[in-house]
Amino acid sequence: MFPLIHSKGIDIIRSPELMEFPEILHAFSTREGGVSHGAFHSLNLAIAEGDTLKNILINRKRFCNTLNFAPSDIAQAEQIHSNQAAVVEASGPNPACDALITNRPHVFLSIKTADCAPILLYDPRQKVVAAVHAGWRGIASGIIANTIIKMREQFQTDPADLVAAIGPALHACCYEVKEDLASQFPAGEIVRRADRLFLDLIAAVQNRLVAAGLIPEKIADSGYCTACRPDKFFSYRRDGVLTGRMLAVIGINNRNHI
Repeated sequence: MFPLIHSKGIDIIRSPELMEFPEILHAFSTREGGVSHGAFHSLNLAIAEGDTLKNILINRKRFCNTLNFAPSDIAQAEQIHSNQAAVVEASGPNPACDALITNRPHVFLSIKTADCAPILLYDPRQKVVAAVHAGWRGIASGIIANTIIKMREQFQTDPADLVAAIGPALHACCYEVKEDLASQFPAGEIVRRADRLFLDLIAAVQNRLVAAGLIPEKIADSGYCTACRPDKFFSYRRDGVLTGRMLAVIGINNRNHI
């Protein structure tokens, strides 16, 4: 299980596997340490109806301050549950994609989640990072493979060099699905309990990373189920539409590290 770290008033989660590389910075946010109220308590990091822009901007500033970069350094994917990955050279929004890739220092790639799996990738040989939004639709349509293919095409990444960290996400204990969704995944990624079906989202991510060429020992899961921990994480499945979002970020960093 990835460690929870209390830093500058907020709680974040970091991967020990990625922490071995001081030239990059990464973190997964939790819901602790912000100023939002009610269903968005407290560190909501994405614009949502019911929370105020003022709160969200304060929360983002707190999160980024903990990691020693500015909110203006963040690159965002539109996240449309697609299989599209984009190579980015600067911060800011990136339309029509669900994964971001860069080799530029101080461009911090971000993925917002409240159950989907955020995947952070690092190629220590070519010095390239990627952040992937992996919901069931994106996984089924090939977002993971497409991201790694683009890293190989644009930056000569050997998938065997990649280190992957999977952040807090909905686990098989809580991800009940219907037959039509289950039919889009191999039987080994579906858990059957009596007459109910559950998607093992983490296994689905891990299997596709391995299929894309990653070494299993270089793939780490946070161990946290978002739905099981209302004290630490937002969860769309648990709470419905009225809930906040966490952020996962990764970037090449030459400044002071946390």
